[in-house]
Amino acid sequence: MKQDVSSKAVARRFWCLLALVLVLAVFFSALAVRFTATPYLAEQQRQAITEQALKDARSVEATLSRYRIFQSIVASDPDVITTVLGYNDNARLVIDFFESLQRPVALSWLALYDVFGGRLAQNPFQGDATDAFASERIKAIVQGFEENPADAQERVLYEYGHDDSQTLVFVPVLNNGLVEGVLVGGYALDLTEALPDHDNVRSTYFVRARTEAEARLNAPENAVIAKLADADFALVQVPESASVSAAGNALMQRTAGVIALVLVGAFSLFAWLGRTTIVEPHRRLAEQQQSLSELATIAERADDAILVTDQTTRVRWVNPAFSDLTGYTIDEIAGKRSGLLLRGPDTDPIVAAQVDQAMQERRPIRVEILNYGKLGKPYWASKSVSPLYDDDGGTIYGFVTISRDITESRRQREEILAAHREIEHQAYHDPLTGLPNRRALDLALQERRNSDALASTIVRVDLDRFKYVNDTMGHEAGDFVLCEVANIIRTETKIGDLPARVGGDEFVILLSPGMTDDDGLVVANRMLDRICSPKVFEDKTLRVGASFGIASTADRLLGLDELIIGADAALYDAKGRGRSTVRLYSPELHREVLGRRALAREIRRGIGNDEFEPYFQPQVDARTGQIVGVETLARWHSSELGVLAPGAFMPVAQHLSVIDEIDAIIFRKAIDQIVGLRERGVAIPKVSFNVTAERIQSQDSFEIIKDNLSRGPRISFEILESVLVEEQSDLFSFSLDRLRESGVMIEIDDFGSGHASIIGLKQLLPDAMKVDQRLIQPITTDPTARGMLKQIIGMADLLGLSVTAEGVETLDHARVLTDLGCDTLQGHAFAKAMMVEDLYHYAMKQQPSDTTRAG
Repeated sequence: MKQDVSSKAVARRFWCLLALVLVLAVFFSALAVRFTATPYLAEQQRQAITEQALKDARSVEATLSRYRIFQSIVASDPDVITTVLGYNDNARLVIDFFESLQRPVALSWLALYDVFGGRLAQNPFQGDATDAFASERIKAIVQGFEENPADAQERVLYEYGHDDSQTLVFVPVLNNGLVEGVLVGGYALDLTEALPDHDNVRSTYFVRARTEAEARLNAPENAVIAKLADADFALVQVPESASVSAAGNALMQRTAGVIALVLVGAFSLFAWLGRTTIVEPHRRLAEQQQSLSELATIAERADDAILVTDQTTRVRWVNPAFSDLTGYTIDEIAGKRSGLLLRGPDTDPIVAAQVDQAMQERRPIRVEILNYGKLGKPYWASKSVSPLYDDDGGTIYGFVTISRDITESRRQREEILAAHREIEHQAYHDPLTGLPNRRALDLALQERRNSDALASTIVRVDLDRFKYVNDTMGHEAGDFVLCEVANIIRTETKIGDLPARVGGDEFVILLSPGMTDDDGLVVANRMLDRICSPKVFEDKTLRVGASFGIASTADRLLGLDELIIGADAALYDAKGRGRSTVRLYSPELHREVLGRRALAREIRRGIGNDEFEPYFQPQVDARTGQIVGVETLARWHSSELGVLAPGAFMPVAQHLSVIDEIDAIIFRKAIDQIVGLRERGVAIPKVSFNVTAERIQSQDSFEIIKDNLSRGPRISFEILESVLVEEQSDLFSFSLDRLRESGVMIEIDDFGSGHASIIGLKQLLPDAMKVDQRLIQPITTDPTARGMLKQIIGMADLLGLSVTAEGVETLDHARVLTDLGCDTLQGHAFAKAMMVEDLYHYAMKQQPSDTTRAG
C-alpha cells in the first residue's frame, strides 16, 4: 500500500513540473514573437492597404469607364455633331435624341456645350437638373479642351460634401480630329458606397486633385493615395492603427498555441512510452486475473455443459453442469479422451468423424450428436467445439466443448417433421386407397416436362359396373372394390411407375420413362384379368369390369401435355366397343379426335353465327288427322359442313357444355317462326321441345320461357323417361311445378325405354306420355307388343294422361294405334321433320275432311 502511495506522489510531482515548464515556455515564446513581429506586421499592413486602394481605384475606374463609353457613343451621333458645329440650331432635336437613349440608371442629366463654354442643350432625367458644379468651372473645363487639344479625352469630376453627390463625366465632341464641343453627364453616384469595407482601413474617401502630390496635401500623413486615371480626383484610405496591435496579439496567441501543442505532443509521447513499458503490462495482468476469475465463476454457474481438454483431447476440466448431464465428475474422467468417453452404439459415425476431423484441422465445429451418459442413457446434444489459443493467438493449447441437452426439442422437431410428412402425404395421396392422387400425377408430369425424359406412356383405367355395385351393395362394398383394384394396380406396376387414383372409379398409371404403348398394353391386359375376377365381400360375390385407354408420346401423335386427353379418348373408345376392353390411342383414333376438335371449333363458330335452325315434325290427332302440335328438332345449317342432324354434333356439343346455348337459339327461332305462321293464317296449337334436366332447373331458361308464353302457341317440354328416374331431387320437382304453374305442358318422352315406376308417374303427373318407337314398330306383326302397348295406354287412361305414339312409319301402324286408343300420332307416315316454310305448305293442304283412316 505504501509503495502504491509513493508512486502516485512521484507521478503528481512529475506532472506538476512538466506543466510549469510548459506554461513558462509558451509565455516567453509569445513575448519574443510580440516584440519582433510588430514592425513587420505594420509594414505588411501598409502594403496590403496600398494594394487594396489600387484595387478599389481600378474598380471605380471600371464603373466610370462604362459611363464614358456611353457618352462617347452619344457624342458621336451626327445630330449632336451638327448642333455643335452650328449647322443645326434646334436644341430640341438633341434633347429628343437624349430622351430616346437607353441610359444608365444613375444618369441624372446630359448637357451639350460648344468650345466657348456655351450650353447648347440640357436634358434632366431625374426631376430638375441639379447643377452641382458652378457654371464657370464647367466653362473652364470645356475651354481647357479647346486650349489643350492634346488633352482632348474624357475627364471625370467628383463632387462631395453635398446631400446628393454628383459625378460629372466630360466627353469631347470631335469632328475631323478637332474638339468642337463637350458632352457633360451628371450621375447621382456616391462612389464610396460601391467600395467594400476593410478591417484594416479606418476610413475611405475621395479628394479633388489632378495629381497624387496634390491629393497628398489634403490627406493625413499615414494615408494611402490612389490617383484615378483620367479623373480630377484620387482615392484616400486611412489605415486602422489598432489592427496592427490586434494582429500582434493574435500572432502571439497562435504562437503560444503552437508551442503548447508541440510540448503537449512531446509530453504525450513520453507519457505513452512510460505507460506502455511500465503501467500497461501490470494493468493487463490485473485485468486478466479479474477476467479469468469472472469466467471461472460463469463457467461454474453455466447451464450448458463445458468440457476443457488439452490439444490431444484429454480432459482437463469440466463444470458442474457437465457432471449433472453425463454423471461424470472431473476426478473420474481427468486425462481420458472425451470423444471415446461420450459416444455409444447409436452415435452417428459420420457426425463423429466430422468432429474428429475438425479437431485435427484445429477449426471450430457445431453439430447435433447422440451422446451417452455414465449409466449408458442416450441423450441428444447440441455440441460446439472450439480451439483455445495462448495470449499471442498463434498456438493452440487445447479445446473447449460446450454442450446442451436438446433431447426434448429434438423429439418435438421430429414430431413436427413427421406431421409435415403426413400432411404432405395426404396432400398427394388418396386417403381411401393410399395411391397418389391427381396432384401427385400433375407434379410428376410437370417434372417430365422440365426434364429431357424419354417417351412417356399413360394407362387410363375406368371401372365398369362400379355404380351398380355402389348403388345395390352400398358404399362400403364400393370402397372395398376400389381398394382391391388399387392393390391390383399397385402390385402390377414396378418401381418408376406412378399409379394414381384421379376420380371416383378412375385410375391413371404413368409408366416409367422410356415405356411405350406396347408396354402399357401388357400391363393393362394383366390388370384386366385380375380386375374382372370375382371378389368376395361379406360373403357376397362382387363383379366389376374395367376399360383401359393407353396413350404414348413414343409414336409422336401426342405431346406430353396432351397425353391424358389421348388416354381419355382411347378409354371412351373402349367403352363404346362394349367395355372391359383395352384400346390404344391409334392414328385412326387420332384422326377422329382431330375431327372432333375441328367439329368443336365449327360448333362454336356456328353458335356465334346463329347457324342452328328449328325443324318441325307435325303431330296429328289420331281420329281427325288434324295438326294438334309439332315437335321441334334441331338442325345445323353449317356453312362448311352442310345440314347436320343432332346425332352428328350433339355429343361434341354436350362435351363442350354448349347444349343450353343451342337450345336457346332453337327455342327463340321456333317461337318466332310459329308466331309468324299464325300471322299468315296457320295456327299451330302446341310446340314441343326436348329438354335436359339442367335446362329444366335453369333460372335463365325459366325467364326466357316465361317471356315467350304469351306470344304464341302452348309450349310443351318433353323429358326423357331416364331423366324422370334419375332426377328426383327437390330442386327438380320444384322446377317442374314452376313450369307447370306458368302454363308449360310436361310430357314423358321415350316411355318404355327405361324403368320408370307408376309411383314416379303419379308423383310427376305429366300431361302426356310419348311411347318409345321401339315399342311402336312391331305392333303390326307382334301380338305381344300390341298387348304391351294396350296395357300402357290403359295405365295412361287411369292416370288421366294423353298418349302420343312416335315413329309411326305406315298407315297400318296409324290404324292399329288408333284402335288401341292412342290420342296423337307422329312419324313419317304423316310428315318428316321440315323447315317452317314447308310446314306452312303442309298445314295449308290439310283440310278438315283429310282425316286419318283408321280402319
